[in-house]
Formats: sequence, structure tokens, C-alpha cells
Amino acid sequence: MNGPIIQTDVEERLMILADRLGTEVEYYATVTTERALTESAFKRGYATTLLQSEGTVATREALAQVQSAEAFHAWKIAEAKEKATQQSLIAIRNQIDALRTICANVRSMGG
Repeated sequence: MNGPIIQTDVEERLMILADRLGTEVEYYATVTTERALTESAFKRGYATTLLQSEGTVATREALAQVQSAEAFHAWKIAEAKEKATQQSLIAIRNQIDALRTICANVRSMGG
């Protein structure tokens, strides 16, 4: 911001961040569900392969890992999206907190 800060500018920025926060919360719900579904698919496929294969434990585990590698990859990508969205939510919350402080300072100075 250049020039003096006035209360309405701060409030406007708070409203923009509040809208972004709402959008990110909805997206977080979506990516969390996606992560849960992909994790479930991986674990189900891994367990199924493990139970249906024969051989030593190490051989069965290796086969299960190979056959469920694509599902594992999808799970980890979904997990990364979830963590990135969490960080975005934290950043927005921190920006809102900073603006609240600025808003309080502006009010105390009569702006």
C-alpha cells in the first residue's frame, strides 16, 4: 500500500481474504476426500495382492508393491495436494491475523 492506510481499505482486504478462505476450505474438503479414497484404493489393492499371491512373505510383499505402485503414486499425489491446501489455509489465516492487527492500529490512530 502506498499512502495512508484507512479503515475501509483494510476491511476490503479482509473481505477478499475471507472469500479466499471460504473457497480454500471447500477445496480442502474435496482434496481430503480424494486423499482418503486413493489411500483406501491403494491399501485394498495391496492387501488383495498380498493375500492372493504365493511364496515367501518378502516375495508376496514385493509383488503387492509392484502391482499397487500406480495406486500408491495416486495416493501420494493426493496427499501432497492435501498438505499444500493446508499450508494455503494457514497462510490465509496468518494474513487475516496481520490485517486484524493493522485494522486495530488504524482504529487507534483514528483512521
